[in-house]
Amino acid sequence: MLNLIQAEFMKIKRQKFIILTLLASLLVPLPWCVVCIRDNLGFQNLFQGMLVYGGLLFLPCVLCIAAATLFYREEDYDTLKNIIMVPVSKTALVLSKMTVLLILSVAYCVLGLLVCIFLSFFLLNGGLAEFRITAVQDTLMLAVFVFLAITPMITLILLFKKGYIFAVIISFIYAISSFSVLLVGVKVMFPMMAVFQLVIMQHNLNIEKLPQESIDFYHYLMYPAGVSLACLIAVALVSIGLAIFIYKQQEN
Repeated sequence: MLNLIQAEFMKIKRQKFIILTLLASLLVPLPWCVVCIRDNLGFQNLFQGMLVYGGLLFLPCVLCIAAATLFYREEDYDTLKNIIMVPVSKTALVLSKMTVLLILSVAYCVLGLLVCIFLSFFLLNGGLAEFRITAVQDTLMLAVFVFLAITPMITLILLFKKGYIFAVIISFIYAISSFSVLLVGVKVMFPMMAVFQLVIMQHNLNIEKLPQESIDFYHYLMYPAGVSLACLIAVALVSIGLAIFIYKQQEN
């Protein structure tokens, strides 16, 4: 399995677009940093902006594009027939690709956290006085949960095999539609809502400082943490299982 993961990373390494997309994550906190400087806010507000906009809006697109690269390159270069001649199961191939996507998600979120720390130390009022070690926990949770939440899109990318443009389109539709539902405040359980509740609402928003109406609204939206986590795990297990099934049917 380790050799397969290394081979998948080589595919990513050759794709400058993926590398540039990951580096672009470094720019996500910058606009929010300007707001924090203007309003004399500290690290927590900057970090929350990175979690919401960088994690819930931008990260799903990055992962879907990376997934298309990992799965489509074998067809672009007609190497899938050669791969299946090697005594490696297709289940292991799919799981290795999923593992690489999870690692990319962690790398993206950790980079975002490091940028927030850097900007806060040099530019924001109070420096790192508001920094807590729980920020690292929230960052890792965001990375894992967003990966679980986008597994249905990975399955669709593998199912329809419409190319990179299709992957970009559905990733943007998924991210923007999910984000819009969150902004509107519709109480419905879906993967990105589960991520929002488990990471943003549970750990980072200073709900007690909000007006009572806002507090009541957040409580209305909240599902029990166990329900949100169960939703993510169930969606991921079904999606990865379908992805393995679809992949096994290719070139059979």
